This record gives sequence, C-alpha cells and structure tokens, in this order.
Amino acid sequence: MIREITIFVILLEIVFIGLVNKYDEIQPAYAHNFTPNSLSTFITLVYRAEVELLLATDNFPLNVTVALDHAEDAAKLIDDVYYLDEDIVDDADFARKYNETFDTHNSTIHALVVANIVDQILKEYGNAFDIRYDLTNMSNMLITEMPDGTSYSPHSGSVNNTNVSTNSTYQNNKLQVVNIADYQSAQKLSEKASQIFRSNLLFLPSSNNTDSVIMTKLEKYMADLSHLVENKAPAQELMMLVHGHIHPSLQLAYSLKLRQ
Repeated sequence: MIREITIFVILLEIVFIGLVNKYDEIQPAYAHNFTPNSLSTFITLVYRAEVELLLATDNFPLNVTVALDHAEDAAKLIDDVYYLDEDIVDDADFARKYNETFDTHNSTIHALVVANIVDQILKEYGNAFDIRYDLTNMSNMLITEMPDGTSYSPHSGSVNNTNVSTNSTYQNNKLQVVNIADYQSAQKLSEKASQIFRSNLLFLPSSNNTDSVIMTKLEKYMADLSHLVENKAPAQELMMLVHGHIHPSLQLAYSLKLRQ
C-alpha cells in the first residue's frame, strides 16, 4: 500500500509541474504525411500517456531514474491531451471528451491512431539507439542498405521471398541500447499498436470494403514490428516494414488521406 501511495504522489507532483509549464500551442505530427485528425490525435496521446504511466510504475522502485523518465513523459503527454481541445476547461469537460472519444467505432479514426503510434515507435527506437537520422522520414531509407543487402524479411517468412535467415541477421547486427526508457517505450508501444489493431480494426469492416487478405497481412505486419523491436533489429528493417508495408496497407484499407 505504501508503495502505491508513493508512486501516486511522485506522479502527481510531476504532472502538476508539467501542467504549470504547458506549451502555448500543441501541434503533434504523426504518421508520415497522413492528414491529421483531432480525435485520432486525442486518442493517440491518451494511449501514449497510459503506456508511460505503466512503465513508470513497472520501473519503480528498482529503476528510479528510468521510472522518472517515464513519469516526466507521461506528465507531458497528459498536459498535451488535456489542453488539446479548446472546449475543455475543467476535469468534467475532459472526462466527457474522453468518454465520447473512446466510444467511437469509426475505423478510419482507429487506423490513424495505429499509424500515429507506429510512427512514435520509430521515434522512440531511434532515440533508444541514438540513431542520428529521422526514422519517420521515408527518404532516409536510402541512407544505408539493409545489413544483409536485401529488402525487409520478417521472422515468420519473407515478403520478397529472400532466403536470408533473419535470426542470423539479428545476431550479427543487434544495436546497443543507449536510452533504456525510450527502448522500453518502443517495446510497449509496439504491443499497444497490435492490441489496438486487434481490438478496434481486425474484425471491423474497412472503409473501402478491402478483402480479408490485407487485414491478415496487417495483423502479421504488426506482429513483425513487435518482433523487430524486441530483437533490436537494424533501424532500416523497421523503416522498411513501416513505410513499405504497414502505413501503405493502412492507407489502402481505410482510405487515409495524405497531406496536400
């Protein structure tokens, strides 16, 4: 009981500091050039805050420094989502907005949320390994070739029918974690993205009645992403999967619009 109270007090203090120092303008940028949507942005921020709060609790008290990193991120995210909508003036308004938003069954909204979180996974992964280029920028896929000289080949099969063993690739090219908090966020967000897809998209009709084949592929791609993150795969492999398969499939299945 004492442990839970201590964690709660620490998080409340950090959240309070975050709210006092809130940004004047919030302009989250997600999902490589998809047209943003206020509802999907709201849901994305809530999910990310939940992930960071969970990680803060998981790391306390054995890894206090890491727990504080997650708690600070959670406070910033809570701050962002609380002040995202000008119509929210108090906690009652926020609770109403929260309940209304999470009652939506709009598959396009949930597809944007998955796309947003997948983009955030790339950001966290890049920070975790101190990668000096933007993984969410598709043009950066040309910076270096894949470690084995081939295109993306997931653990459960080969998209392009290559014969290269990905297990061997992982063993020879595993990255070294520089920021453990960011790596934990990437791991947990990959789990969350798969969960959202299964709960909110997999068994719902897509916006353009795409057949089940693309949905099956998307389910597999989400599992592949978790596998790559867990195995500390080269960043280019994650980029190939996200930019070459996940985002295009989401766009096709749910008619996601690109920025003009």
